[in-house]
This record gives sequence, C-alpha cells and structure tokens, in this order.
Amino acid sequence: MNPVATFIAMPGTDRRLLLRAMATVAAVRLGLRLVSVERLRAWAGRRGTGGTAADRLAWAVRIARRRLPGTSCLAAALALQHLLSAEGHDSELHIGVARTGGDFAAHAWLTHEGEILVGEEEHEDYTRLVAWRAGPG
Repeated sequence: MNPVATFIAMPGTDRRLLLRAMATVAAVRLGLRLVSVERLRAWAGRRGTGGTAADRLAWAVRIARRRLPGTSCLAAALALQHLLSAEGHDSELHIGVARTGGDFAAHAWLTHEGEILVGEEEHEDYTRLVAWRAGPG
C-alpha cells in the first residue's frame, strides 16, 4: 500500500498524532537553523498534562523522520522530547561522539524510563558527552 493510502486507512487518532509529529519534527528542523540549541531545549522541555502514551509518540516521530528526508537524529530526538514533555512524560536526550577513521561523528538518542525511543541505531558506538533531562526530575 502506498503511503497516502496507508495514511488514509489509519484511525483518525493515529492520523492526528502523525500530523502533530510531522509538524513538530519540521519545526525542530527549522529551529535548529534559526535559534540557539538552548532555546530549543527550553521549548522541548515545556511540561504539559496530556495523556498520549510514550510509545505512541515515539512511533509517530519515527514515521515522521522516515517521511521527512534529511531529518537528523538530533531533530528527531528534540521533537520527541517536546512531545513527551507536552504529554507529561520525562525523558533524557543523549548526545555522543565517535571517531571513525580520522573523522568525528555525532549521534543523538532519546530515552524514556531507561528505554531508547529514537536513535537506537548504532548508539553503542558513541561515547556519551551530554544528557539533557526534561521532566519532573
């Protein structure tokens, strides 16, 4: 089934969640070009009291990342951190680096209750430099 048909066949709640995730990922991608990371972190950590489950939010961000080519791991992790915070969930955004040959590479991943929700691919190859927590602490 093509992506449009798949989208149309989804329940309305899934369509709305996916559209929300796509808009959030797009906003973060733009924000990474226009504002400081500190401002994005503050925005991503704003607390709310929604009720959407963390795994559903992660599902939507993973699909949004696949459907919005060029979305970095950092953009996906910040977008999910924002959505989780808005729904009252805590999370931790990790940034790590690795040396491959003579080059450095960076990677971001996001955890919730000890589980990696986005960025799980190859995270073990990276040495964690920083972790940004959003939530009640």
